[in-house]
Amino acid sequence: MIVSNLAIAFGTLAETVELWLAIIMMIGGIVLTWSIQKWADRTGEEQPSAANVGKGGTVQHQERNMRG
Repeated sequence: MIVSNLAIAFGTLAETVELWLAIIMMIGGIVLTWSIQKWADRTGEEQPSAANVGKGGTVQHQERNMRG
């Protein structure tokens, strides 16, 4: 660990520094999650449907319910 105790390194500013680091990490996590989700949505649109099996065209799926 670079600094074992923020109070020693920053004195009375330790809580302020910790708060700003926590806020920056939360915002960074939100932005990272948003960008990954945008990438996944964009990538998913390019893929063919899972029901497309090639030569025969698309497979007709029957809706499943409780009765069979």
